[in-house]
Amino acid sequence: MLLTKMLPTNIFGLNDWFDSLNEDVKSCDTCSPHASVSEKGGIYTLEVELPGVKKSDIDVDVQGNTLSVRAVRKKATSEIKFERAFKLSEDLNLENIDAFLEDGILSFKFVKKQSAQPHKLEIQ
Repeated sequence: MLLTKMLPTNIFGLNDWFDSLNEDVKSCDTCSPHASVSEKGGIYTLEVELPGVKKSDIDVDVQGNTLSVRAVRKKATSEIKFERAFKLSEDLNLENIDAFLEDGILSFKFVKKQSAQPHKLEIQ
């Protein structure tokens, strides 16, 4: 009969590791939300994931070419803060930005400035 020697490890230590990981996440003062950017038909869309955050708990401002998003998700026993800033292209029309919140996704729609749009030249 062949015997295999096991390493004497404490498998219950894995639970302690997961518990400490959970505590690290809970102690996070401010979290950076996931975001994605897409372009379709000359319209740029920025989507920021803010699950469980109410519209009234979101603060958005544009200063120069920087769009800043700050939000707070409040629960009975805890509060999680989200904060992220995005540097925007100078080619975008920052005077006319559409923003809306749906299903925990904060979306922004941007269009290019008229001067940044490609145009055809007539040959004379």
